[in-house]
Amino acid sequence: MGKWAKSLFGREKFDNVGIVVVGGANAEFEKKMLSLFDDVVFSKDSVYHAYLVKKDGKYYPFVSHVYGAPAMLDVITEMYDGGCNTVIFVGYAYGGFTDLDVGSVVVADRSYHFDGVFHAMGLDTKETFPDEALKKKVEEILKKNGVDFSNGSNISVPSVTCQLPHNNEDYQRIQPLTLEMELAACLTRAKEIGIRA
Repeated sequence: MGKWAKSLFGREKFDNVGIVVVGGANAEFEKKMLSLFDDVVFSKDSVYHAYLVKKDGKYYPFVSHVYGAPAMLDVITEMYDGGCNTVIFVGYAYGGFTDLDVGSVVVADRSYHFDGVFHAMGLDTKETFPDEALKKKVEEILKKNGVDFSNGSNISVPSVTCQLPHNNEDYQRIQPLTLEMELAACLTRAKEIGIRA
């Protein structure tokens, strides 16, 4: 253990909570997230931006600019390799199926696989769910800080270059609040290897 973690984060072992920001986080948002920590101990820009950050003497993996289900699988596996057992997933998503304002916060109750990685291995892998205790904790923090949020379904789509039309029969039946590429892969892989996400 630790070889993959060291390659990405510069350290074989770190604390048990990791943060993943998927999609196109702008530089200002990434800088603001990093400013919440005492120090950036290590950074590596490759397929995504990986950081090992320090807060109150503890080391945490933080990754941004993760695009697509395959990259999400890599990141969560590398975090797990370093001892991470809880992942906070922050994503950017397309709405449009219901009346959500731009910038709305959504805490997904479930995510449907249209992302190819798991869906192709078995068509019965249709949906996945977040860790319920962690989801409730996130909702408590949002409520405590006066942040409005919605709950609902999410669909993870194949990729930015190959998406089904949004008016297809499955999407219309599910009526998701959000549509993105990584959440279903994150939740499914987390469950497979014993990480709360």
